[in-house]
Amino acid sequence: MSRPAAQRASRARAAAAQRPPRVRTRDPEEKRGRMLAAARRLFTERGYAATTTADVADQAGVSQGILFHHFGSKEGLLAAVAGDYGRGLAEAMFPENEALDGALPSVEATLRRTFAFVREQGALSRLLVLSAEPTTHQTVHEASRVEIVGAIARALGEAHAGGLTRALDPRIAAELLFALVGAALTECFVRHGGAREEEYLRETVRCVEGAVRPHLESSENPETRSRS
Repeated sequence: MSRPAAQRASRARAAAAQRPPRVRTRDPEEKRGRMLAAARRLFTERGYAATTTADVADQAGVSQGILFHHFGSKEGLLAAVAGDYGRGLAEAMFPENEALDGALPSVEATLRRTFAFVREQGALSRLLVLSAEPTTHQTVHEASRVEIVGAIARALGEAHAGGLTRALDPRIAAELLFALVGAALTECFVRHGGAREEEYLRETVRCVEGAVRPHLESSENPETRSRS
């Protein structure tokens, strides 16, 4: 064997030794979880473009065939990671143990949890939601959007049914609030690096409260109000 070939073989053996052993299991959800965890880690560390499906499969201890069986393609894997992120953010916004109890949930508490989740996810948030690569932006946006808009719409629908909000269409209002909060998060964490988080949180709270809380009704007619 030539020296270059021997060196390549040595590097291949060293790389193989660093890979986690293939874990044989018949539980498809456990395999799927390992693949998602590996993809999150590698996409965050290397970026989406620089990560291959072979890299993810090696890190997860599965074959590429198993990966493609679950996700179809590299972009499908990214969509699954983004959807998982969206579910995590939705759960942070609206914890299962939070009940209405006849009052509108605290907008400030909900948004504070939202900002904290995005901050704590750090590089993954920037990759998936805040500054996704142009070629994958639509995939990421739609996958996370479905989860988050759905959670907001359910919360608004429940609050509206209880008479806790102004008259509104929960789905449309959720879509608009998703755009508003998403813009605030991008400005806060991408443009300003999180340095003005409290200021962005405060103004976002005011905007959301103004959009959903019941409007005060007045018995005065417009002419009376204009003269007062």
